Amino acid sequence: MNISKFTQKSIEVVNNIEKVAYDYNNQELAEEHLLYSMLTVEESLISRLLEKMEISRDVFLAQVEGLIAKRPKVSGGKMYMSEDLNKVLIYAEDEAKHMGDEYVSLEHIFLSMLKHPSKEIKGLFKDFRIDRERFLMALS
Repeated sequence: MNISKFTQKSIEVVNNIEKVAYDYNNQELAEEHLLYSMLTVEESLISRLLEKMEISRDVFLAQVEGLIAKRPKVSGGKMYMSEDLNKVLIYAEDEAKHMGDEYVSLEHIFLSMLKHPSKEIKGLFKDFRIDRERFLMALS
């Protein structure tokens, strides 16, 4: 993952993952933390796209918080990134290239998450009927 290829907003979201995990006493940084960070960042593109898909941001966010709350709680210890989260961030750069963009922005990270979801995120996307096609329609 080449962080210099990430937009300011993407860097802000990625940097916030640790704080979200810390707030929930999670040692492992996971896709749920990333999704939460994408939804709560100021002027969230992902929140606006959910609204375009007629999905309530608050309902969706509550579901994401529920997934985070189910994660193992650990106090102390060193935080580490899950394999799933690492994969999403690595492949986000491919999504940017595929769309002809030089920099990785939040939509590329979200598309990468759609392509490489953890078991929990896959279930969440299924419940809300979020797939690549529907997301790209909202994006356009």
